[in-house]
Amino acid sequence: MQPGHTLNLVGPFELHSFPREAKTGGPGRLLVISLALNGGLALGAGAAALSLHAQLEDLSHHTQQYAKATDRYAQGLTTLGNESRALADGLVDVRTAVASHSREEALFLKLLILRPTLNHALARRIAASVQRECLLAGQDPNLVLAIMSVESDFNPRAVSPVGALGLMQVMPFWKKVLEVDDLSHPETSIHAGVQILLHYQQLYDDVGLTLAAYNRGPTAVNEALANGENPANGYSAKVLALWQRLTDIDVSTQR
Repeated sequence: MQPGHTLNLVGPFELHSFPREAKTGGPGRLLVISLALNGGLALGAGAAALSLHAQLEDLSHHTQQYAKATDRYAQGLTTLGNESRALADGLVDVRTAVASHSREEALFLKLLILRPTLNHALARRIAASVQRECLLAGQDPNLVLAIMSVESDFNPRAVSPVGALGLMQVMPFWKKVLEVDDLSHPETSIHAGVQILLHYQQLYDDVGLTLAAYNRGPTAVNEALANGENPANGYSAKVLALWQRLTDIDVSTQR
């Protein structure tokens, strides 16, 4: 056989053998499969990433909705708490008003006990004013009623020999000090008297000396004390006896 024919025979054999290698899994097919797999994986990863992003957005949306709902719930609790406190304050105010009215009614009855012929309308005015002024000044209403009974016997027009005026027998110079006008007016006289009583309490811190100063003035009391004398003149004893009587009424009604 000639060399040329040998080349011809080998050539077709080699040409046919290369495609067969490709069909049976040669480097070309592996490359194609690798590219296809990589593309599929990339598409799958992209789809997974998109799905995860969507889930995260959905979770964020639900989280925001939950936060808003929580805020509304917290605001609702705050509002409810405020309303509850307001209601509680309202109930306290109502109880205070009822208790105040009861004390005022008790003072009215005590006035009639001390002076049965006292005009009822005047007695109610006095009771209301004493309750109000004593509550503001932190005074005992029974003590104020006792002073008033001894001082004026609940006569708004009473005038003492030295010029003291009204229910609480206030000297006229106190009008300028306390910035009041008509001391014959029951409410004005009670306001002035309670303020004067408070002033003397702060000076002496002793109920006996306080009452003596209310009746005689602080100058006479201080002079008596400086001379080693008892400043009492019987006035304090009368007031204290009535004060005890009125206090005993309160105790007996609580039993």
